[in-house]
Amino acid sequence: MSSRPVVLSVRGSHEEPLLSNHPDVAVTVAEDHADAADHLATTPVDCVVCPNERDGLSGLELLDRLRGAYPHVPGILVTDEPSDEVAAAVADGTASEYLPLAIWDDPASRLAERVALLSRAQDPTRPDERTLSGLLATARQLLTIHSPDEIADVVVDTAVDTLDFEWTTVWLVDDHEERLTPAAGGDDPAYDAGEPPVGRVFETGQPTVQRRDEDAALYFPLGEHGVLAVGTDSVTDIEESDVQLAEILTANASAAFERAAREETLELYRTVVDNVREMVYVLDESGRIVLVSRQIVEATGYDRDELVGEHVSKFVDEEGFHRGGELVAELFAAEDDGSRTYRTTGIQADGTNVPIEIELSLLPSDDGEFRGTIGAVRDISDLVETEERLAHERDRFRSLFEHLPDPVVDTRFEGDEPVVDTVNPAFERVFGHETGEVVGKSVNDVLVPAEDEDSGRELDRRTLAEDDDPVSAEVRRETADGDRYFLFRGIPYRTDDRGTHAFGIYTDISDQRDRERHLQVLHRVLRHNLRTDMGVVIGYLDQLDDRLDDGDDHALIERVTGRAEDVARLADKVHQLEQVIQQDTDLTPGPTDVVERLEPLVDGLRDRYPRATIDVDAPGTAMAHADERLDLAVENLVENGIQHTHAPAPAVGVRVETDADGVHVHVTDDGPGIPAHERAFLTGDRDVSQVEHGDGLGLWVVNWVVRSLGGEVSFGDPEVGTEVVVHLRPA
Repeated sequence: MSSRPVVLSVRGSHEEPLLSNHPDVAVTVAEDHADAADHLATTPVDCVVCPNERDGLSGLELLDRLRGAYPHVPGILVTDEPSDEVAAAVADGTASEYLPLAIWDDPASRLAERVALLSRAQDPTRPDERTLSGLLATARQLLTIHSPDEIADVVVDTAVDTLDFEWTTVWLVDDHEERLTPAAGGDDPAYDAGEPPVGRVFETGQPTVQRRDEDAALYFPLGEHGVLAVGTDSVTDIEESDVQLAEILTANASAAFERAAREETLELYRTVVDNVREMVYVLDESGRIVLVSRQIVEATGYDRDELVGEHVSKFVDEEGFHRGGELVAELFAAEDDGSRTYRTTGIQADGTNVPIEIELSLLPSDDGEFRGTIGAVRDISDLVETEERLAHERDRFRSLFEHLPDPVVDTRFEGDEPVVDTVNPAFERVFGHETGEVVGKSVNDVLVPAEDEDSGRELDRRTLAEDDDPVSAEVRRETADGDRYFLFRGIPYRTDDRGTHAFGIYTDISDQRDRERHLQVLHRVLRHNLRTDMGVVIGYLDQLDDRLDDGDDHALIERVTGRAEDVARLADKVHQLEQVIQQDTDLTPGPTDVVERLEPLVDGLRDRYPRATIDVDAPGTAMAHADERLDLAVENLVENGIQHTHAPAPAVGVRVETDADGVHVHVTDDGPGIPAHERAFLTGDRDVSQVEHGDGLGLWVVNWVVRSLGGEVSFGDPEVGTEVVVHLRPA
């Protein structure tokens, strides 16, 4: 380092700056006040020299301003000619000295001499002003540096050039290896944490002075970042003032490394936030926005610059801000490194309110101080809309549940046991149990008679096995009025807990069941007696016919016999109707080969009616939505064609066709055709109560069967006879 005084010479009216070429001083030229102030802020200076005659501010005004910011730096004001007015002004302390240059034979040498005297006049018991100025300049320089290696270089240069230490080294810690590696200074070795002297100073955090015969060294911890060491070749050079100056440099260096680490962390946060797919923001301890992700910028409609630095209430409503503050306080008080989630309202740039969900967590802090928060934001507009729609549906369902006239019980399955969650008012009314009495109890214990327990358990098993498909059965249950019969429908459903729940709906069919049983008894008795009695009547008529010789008598007996046979056939049709009704509940239509079912059916009809000709025209296969009830329909149509013709050898045709709409079975005969009043059964123009002597009952059976299969019946319009077409859905 040079022993020449360092001078900051402010340019005056002369073209050549003062002392610019003098060998006894080191001169830096400043053009104006701003230039001089910037130089003093970053560079140690022993003295400032300024001519009074200059453009802009006078020398007096300029030195007065510099003295306010840098009072420790001496200043010399010069003029060309002596001036009592300037001398009087300088006497108040604006400048350290005043020199009129014209009175000296060698003004430059005289000025250099005064600069040297002012430099040597500093108090030897404390750091000189130049040293303090140098440390201040270093501190300001460190504020502009972001790299740890650059910080280390500046610290080393300052220790040597400003504090006059003969050597210095900065070790920085490698977090992954827990090893301290030289970053700037000499060719010193690396140290493990705890290894003396460098590793031990880092680990203990205590400064250490090492004095030996030929040298001395000071080791200072740089917080969690490393160690600074300075040294000299002479023990006598280590004085208390040297330690103090080194401590000041260490403090500035530690602060710089800490700031660089925070900036590195902040840059990491910024990188993460800029690349996450969610809406994320970071707040400082006062609730102001430090970072926002691109997704928040796009969602809110603000520019990034409009958000960063603003309070979080810019895009979160007041209620949400206060709620967030409560949760942050809760997290901090509990020392919880988890998160808290809440719902609030977001505010977009155009003033639109959007429902959002915020997940809050605290920024990491090693010293336990509150540093700020991180918030992950989710737009829950769709979720809120869905929840509102579901709430509306729940209200509608609740209204239906409460007002349904049939008893309903909502149950949950605990293992195999259906346990009551709630019941509707109709349940209370019909079964005589208040809601509070049955909630939590097994449905079987509440409703099922002891003798029906096995069938009740079977229904439970079916409900669980069917998962989401309804289950139905006729059941007997205990009511407030005794045992009654119900059509039970069990409708299982799943909830968020993945458990199985079910609605049980009970429709009282006791009266209907009694009526059906009575009708069944009446039908069976009537049909049996009618068929039996008609058989007896026909037998007696045959005997009577054998005894009579008169032709008119024979004709009369033949007509009576025909009527009796019609009545017997009517009983058979009633029996067929009973079969259709029974099969309608027992059978389920499915893919059926119509041709495969027709072949044995037609063979049986040919054996039953040998004088009739029955022709079949069908492809190899024809799949339709049907079941065995189709046999009854086709059989009635073929028999109808045989029995209602006057031809001695009836002819009936069965033709099967297929197309995109399904399978079509055409049954034709050469009879007299079907009367309009019988066709009316199919169009709905004639009610079953209008059946006379069984006319049209066969067509009614046909129509009932086909409709139960999901098909329909129509009539063709041939020139002779009848054509009935059965239309079946494709399989």
